[in-house]
Amino acid sequence: MAQALGEPDVRGRVETTRARLKRLTALGWLTQHEPGLFSIAAGINGHGLGGVANDEA
Repeated sequence: MAQALGEPDVRGRVETTRARLKRLTALGWLTQHEPGLFSIAAGINGHGLGGVANDEA
């Protein structure tokens, strides 16, 4: 995930990205299905359950 965001592949940046993802999960923006697997939470930015936008359902 850190590389996808353009962060260097060094431990410090990876840990920072992991902490950021955990914080977004705690705030309800993301859901964590299993360790390391995150997705946008339902209802955020038009995303419905299962990742389908409300206008596409």
